[in-house]
Amino acid sequence: MEKQYVSDRPVKLSCDEDFSVEFGSDAIVEQLSRLGLTYIALVPGSSYRGIHDSLINYNGNKEPQMLLCLHEEHSIAIAHGYAKVTERPMAAAVHANVGLQHAAMAIYNAFADRTPVVVLGATGPVDNAKKRPWIDWIHSATDQAAIVRPYTKFDDEPRSVNAALNSLLRCASLSMEKPCAPTYLCMDVRLQEDRIDPNTLKFPKADRFLHKGLVGPSQKDINSVTAELRSANRPLFLFGRVDRSQEGWQDRISLAEICKARVMTDLKQACAFPTAHALHACPPGVFNSPRASETIRTADLIISFDWIDLAGTLSAAWGDAEPSNRIVHISLDSILHNGWSKDHFGHPPVDIPIFADPNNSVKCLLQELRSAPLEPFVTWAETSQPLPSSNGEKTTEKIFMSDLASVLYTVLPPDDMCLVRVPLGWRGDDLRATHPLSFLGQDGGAGIGSGPGQAVGAALALKDSPLVPVAILGDGDFLMASSALWTASRYRLPLLVIVANNASFFNDEVHQERVARERCRPLENKWIGIRLDDPLPDITQNAKSFGLSTPAGGQVKKKSKLGDVLLKAVQEAKTGKAVLVDMQVLPDGYGATMK
Repeated sequence: MEKQYVSDRPVKLSCDEDFSVEFGSDAIVEQLSRLGLTYIALVPGSSYRGIHDSLINYNGNKEPQMLLCLHEEHSIAIAHGYAKVTERPMAAAVHANVGLQHAAMAIYNAFADRTPVVVLGATGPVDNAKKRPWIDWIHSATDQAAIVRPYTKFDDEPRSVNAALNSLLRCASLSMEKPCAPTYLCMDVRLQEDRIDPNTLKFPKADRFLHKGLVGPSQKDINSVTAELRSANRPLFLFGRVDRSQEGWQDRISLAEICKARVMTDLKQACAFPTAHALHACPPGVFNSPRASETIRTADLIISFDWIDLAGTLSAAWGDAEPSNRIVHISLDSILHNGWSKDHFGHPPVDIPIFADPNNSVKCLLQELRSAPLEPFVTWAETSQPLPSSNGEKTTEKIFMSDLASVLYTVLPPDDMCLVRVPLGWRGDDLRATHPLSFLGQDGGAGIGSGPGQAVGAALALKDSPLVPVAILGDGDFLMASSALWTASRYRLPLLVIVANNASFFNDEVHQERVARERCRPLENKWIGIRLDDPLPDITQNAKSFGLSTPAGGQVKKKSKLGDVLLKAVQEAKTGKAVLVDMQVLPDGYGATMK
């Protein structure tokens, strides 16, 4: 069955005729189009009604095409999910100060995840004499960008259309330059709606400014790292924030194989290396597993390729002891470090700091080592990573997270899947990464409610791909933002959402149990204020109300039914439908490291 993707095409377009820019918003939309921003996610708002009109009646609702959302947080989350696949920004518009406040958490997620998003905002009229009574006053703010400035890369509030055209260019360019991050542009309503003389417009040539130049390591840096590799017996590569390209994926494999280095990856980040490769030292995790810590302590050389929280990872392995490893840290991340957010983490002990793009660094190291091969004396013990299998109890019909993983990979092989999200109860052992889009990581800010929107954004990016986007969401994450999935239904995006439903904000039960044990208080009370029951939310009916396809019979509770239900759901998603399966899953995946 052919996929039916919806694009709302307006009628009686002015741009079908010999037509030029008339209003400030026409010029702004023209610039969005010239910048290659294919989509703009939004909730309609009067502060940018001029831009809304120009998107439709000037530009024909194409490039960028409007994606209607039900909450500003979803608009940003969709753009975030799209960028996690494409590594390119899309636009998201948020209304005045109120919409920006709605969107703030999602903007923080994108910032912490180092993901490009161009956020368009509006305000005003800035001139108080032109404000309408009441509404324009409460929907205006002095220095509106201050709401999100600590977690955006750049913001501006231009005072002319030509200034806005240049600011848009800067927003798009800076969002894509490593390290990537959201940018915010606030436009006065009068700037949008006043008539302009098109002959006064100056559109900068986008191709002269939109360069994704990669900061490479110096030859001195390369020489230093290769010298360390030549003297190392047990090198360990920590692959963190790296790219989604197939070329980059293969480069990382080649570098590890040439150096005979062990590799660790991170469940907080998109997959960076095949999990079944013999050099992959241990399953990825959110925190160190005992095996990961042992690997770190055993290594005599650690090379971090923009690893998240290197200091915390080393501390978890070494405790209070000083790491005895030689440590190289390759990262550009310090560009974004500021005094407001603490996503800079601890300051790691590093012997060779290299200010460079990690992807470019892999490529440069690979080139150097191919021209002057290593003769490594490696003493790592030979290991191999077995494919994961269900760890659930074989004698019960109850569903464990590992059962879900095993059956999912059976009905949809990892080569055919993009796993967009997993909940905290998912074990790294159950991840099968075979290509660079096998898994997209977490949301950056580790809040709740980002999963549905990011799933929609990933599905948008993959709508013409043979990969099936699959998002496994906790019930709390789903319920907090379920209406984001309406956009997937509205635009006929192929997507499979599986809700791993334990009827609780269960991670907090783990926390409450720990506190109760430490204080010698009743463990039986750990569920109060956390369980999601009496009444139990009907997730299937919720999904149906937003237009998603759901299996007959509602929630899946028996392991024996998993295979048939998931196979049918995958087949439906392949036809271009958004499908949801609600599944009762036992909360068995929250280990000691999550406490």
